[in-house]
Amino acid sequence: MYSEQVRPFTRLKQVAGKKAATGGSRKYRSRSRDHFLEYDRSRPGYTPQSGYVMQSGYMQSNYTVQSELRRIAGQLLSVQEDERKRIAADLHDGLGQSLTMIKLALAESERLLASGAISEVSASLQRLKHKAHDALEDVRRVAMDLRPPMLDDLGILPTLSWFFRELEGVYQGLRVEKDFGLIENNIPGKLKITIFRIIQEATSNIVKYANANLIQVHLSHTGDALHFSIEDNGDGFDPAEVAVPSGTGRGLGLRSMKERAHLSGGDYRIDSRYGQGTRICISWQFDKLPDVK
Repeated sequence: MYSEQVRPFTRLKQVAGKKAATGGSRKYRSRSRDHFLEYDRSRPGYTPQSGYVMQSGYMQSNYTVQSELRRIAGQLLSVQEDERKRIAADLHDGLGQSLTMIKLALAESERLLASGAISEVSASLQRLKHKAHDALEDVRRVAMDLRPPMLDDLGILPTLSWFFRELEGVYQGLRVEKDFGLIENNIPGKLKITIFRIIQEATSNIVKYANANLIQVHLSHTGDALHFSIEDNGDGFDPAEVAVPSGTGRGLGLRSMKERAHLSGGDYRIDSRYGQGTRICISWQFDKLPDVK
């Protein structure tokens, strides 16, 4: 395979050497399976060997890009599998337990009804009603984690307000300050789920690692751009330490947010220092948003 790739450029060197003494600006072209390169010997710094050097650099760059894509694909598969495990655990520990209790309560009610204990049947059915309510709440909770229905029904701003109230209710001592300097219509529909997922990931990182008691979220609209930031007053960290991929999954949440921002056409920036908290900023230029639904 290597010789097949090098042979055309060996020929290119031979041709270039034969033509080196002649004038003009003739261009030498070489085509591989998936790209096209053009070399102009009249350009400054051209040598018969430069074509091969340029191609070698291109091949190395292409290999680096492919390696990065494979790494990202592997991370996405790992995230997908972790998410499946989490959903399975939620269904088993929450909904599964509730349905088991409902089954037992139905069996007990059936036994009491057969024995003629009507008053006890009534009490058993009341307990069954509460268990059914708990099961319904479990279903709603899992559905909200997957994709909140209110995101489509009410919009991103009411959904975020609900999400922050739930977060403060679960994590006592954590306060969320939100500053929404815009209206619902200022946010393109294609960005709403992206913003929600990034906030989910960011708040998850904060409650797990930051030891923060304050989160500040800003959303604003200026001209033809949308600006978002989320900041905490926690421990902070060195971004360079988590920038290098590792097999432990360290920094995976940060890379996930960065990828979501870039894939949606946003400019992503993170600032963090030990003891000074973390701030993530993303800006989207409306004329640069990808044409996706």
